[in-house]
Amino acid sequence: MTTNKGAITVLTDPSSVSKFLEDVVQAADSDRDALGFFSRSVYTDFCRKGQLFVALASDNEGEFYAGHLLFDIRFPRAHVRQIYVRKSHRGRSIGRTLLNEMKRMLTEWQFISIHARVAEDLRNANMFWETQGFYPQQVVVGGASRNRMIVVRAHELDTPQLFASSGISAADPLGLDVAVGSAKPLYLLDLNVLFDLGPRRPRHELAMSVFRAERLKACSLAISSEIVTELNRTAREGKTDPMLALAATLPSFSTPPSEEWDRLYPLLAALVFPERHESGSLSDNDKSDLLHLATAIHHCLPGLVTSDGRILDRATELRQRFGVDAISPELFQVESGHPGSPVIHEAHSASLIEVDSAVAGDAASIRRLLTTLGVDTATQVNEWAATDGGSSACTRHVARLNGVVAGYLVLPANIRDHEVRAHIAVAEDQEDAYEIAQSLLKHILGIVKPEAVVRIRLNCPPRQASLREVAATFGYVASQSESNDLQKIAAKWRLTEKNWATSRETLMTIGKIVLPDTPPVFRHVDQQLPILRPDGQRVLVPIFQLESLLAPMLLCLQGREGVMVPIRKEYEEHLLEDSPQDSLLPHGKAQLAPFRHYLSDKKTLKNFSRGDLIFFYETVKNKGAGAVIAVGRVLRAYLRDEEGMQTSDLAPSILDSSRLSSIGVSKTKTITVFDNMLRLSKPVPLQELKNMRCGEAHQLITSQRLSSEQVQAILEKGL
Repeated sequence: MTTNKGAITVLTDPSSVSKFLEDVVQAADSDRDALGFFSRSVYTDFCRKGQLFVALASDNEGEFYAGHLLFDIRFPRAHVRQIYVRKSHRGRSIGRTLLNEMKRMLTEWQFISIHARVAEDLRNANMFWETQGFYPQQVVVGGASRNRMIVVRAHELDTPQLFASSGISAADPLGLDVAVGSAKPLYLLDLNVLFDLGPRRPRHELAMSVFRAERLKACSLAISSEIVTELNRTAREGKTDPMLALAATLPSFSTPPSEEWDRLYPLLAALVFPERHESGSLSDNDKSDLLHLATAIHHCLPGLVTSDGRILDRATELRQRFGVDAISPELFQVESGHPGSPVIHEAHSASLIEVDSAVAGDAASIRRLLTTLGVDTATQVNEWAATDGGSSACTRHVARLNGVVAGYLVLPANIRDHEVRAHIAVAEDQEDAYEIAQSLLKHILGIVKPEAVVRIRLNCPPRQASLREVAATFGYVASQSESNDLQKIAAKWRLTEKNWATSRETLMTIGKIVLPDTPPVFRHVDQQLPILRPDGQRVLVPIFQLESLLAPMLLCLQGREGVMVPIRKEYEEHLLEDSPQDSLLPHGKAQLAPFRHYLSDKKTLKNFSRGDLIFFYETVKNKGAGAVIAVGRVLRAYLRDEEGMQTSDLAPSILDSSRLSSIGVSKTKTITVFDNMLRLSKPVPLQELKNMRCGEAHQLITSQRLSSEQVQAILEKGL
């Protein structure tokens, strides 16, 4: 028997549990839809074996039944058969308490895992198991009477095991920590890059950017032992070569053994120096260049940093045939040009948040912010570029709250165009800390180009609770290998049946995540989708969760329905992101959060369902487009009286209390929460909508349901 702080007692001893068997049977029979049916003798048998736990709550009159847990055990795994909590006592973590007692007992008994079977359509039940760390393992067909799909979920216990655990967790189902390339890449340096460090060399600044990038943790650098050989070969007798001293400070990789070199040499020579190879006139320097490449290939390193144009010209072939990147030092520099105009956002407190490029005068404020957050001086200077006002290896941005630096973002140069690495910090003692974090995370997402897929990895100071909470709404998950890192894959496209193959290939190449060979037929948003993780393990991820993790991606599958809503031009410019026209005025509060609110008349509530695709039709009023311009995803919809409207209801919309009357005379409004919004590449005009039978005048003045056929037709025209 155990008791938790909320005066919940868990009975585990069969003699104590048996006194409440009648309560258990009655409770289970009251919810057969979720729990199924067992005869009374089954409960008696499980109780006798110690496989029935009962939770007791207490009041002034004593203790009484509040819930139970029924499970089966067959070493080394256990199976939950029932878990139930009385409706009057839900919200008190009784289910969690019962499960924790079971986990504790089975861990002591050296069990490996616990399994549970949950109907796929029981959303609340699946959410509960997800929060308890039970990840989907497989989907099986249920009984013929109900024709349900059953999700088999698993939780791995923290017990010593002969074999390592799978590493699958409900918190990071996609396994981003084990993705190839999640660690910073290590590149070999060619000798010409080292020589360019000389102050009089024309490519001096490019070479400096390579080493600045290493200091920013964008990469690691090393050399081949061939460099030392090459320097000794070209050294002048009696004169000290400073490059030898510099090379000695870098990690060194040995050249491949002779048999490997004999295999690689003719292949590389024919690729990089075809004419000289054919004529047999390769110089010692040419062979040395090839030996650097062979060293990178032999040690399976990501690439070689070189200024040699002949090697760079063969970069594509080298990547395809040998898996090594030939990288120019130019990639270690951020794009030149004038910084963009600052972006100003309105915060909920009526303050203004300005995201702009950091300038030299911000150094003291940046260092003060980082010091407050526990970042030591060396890390500030080296990894956070706190004093690098003129660095060409990174871009630096600050978020100013009413003119005072309250957030900081460092973006090293994108060495690999499919990856974004950044350092981000927020002053969490500020009232608008959430909005500051949103503004910086939104800036990062803005770097991702339309139709692109990018891996993002953020490093933040310790104890950034607000930043982590906001990042979760953008689809970030915490890294298990680096405690201060957040990561995600951002996919700015819509998957349809037509682009499935190419999108699948892109996601596999960049994110190392493999979708099914063919697009599934859509049943509902909690439908489990089989995914292959980077470590080769097969996991099941609900469509709704997958879209959140890869946000702003949407799976526009056959069978998925939607809703179309009208929006005026003056409203959409503030509510919908990625507006084609920049504004010098402050952006509204709605554009900060990934979750936006669309307000409409209370009668429209019936038209919105969780997981619907929501299409925005810009009306012709005030020179509007008269076309569907964007698509997103419905998270939820609810009713709210005007008098009860809260800041959290109105702030993510573009309305305030004075303008609520513009969307209907009713004092009760429908609030629809949506996310994953992107504009269609081609607006779908009114005539096309009429051809789809959803563009008549009476249909466009309010929200309307769209069939799966109409959804596909709009996407066909818009994408």
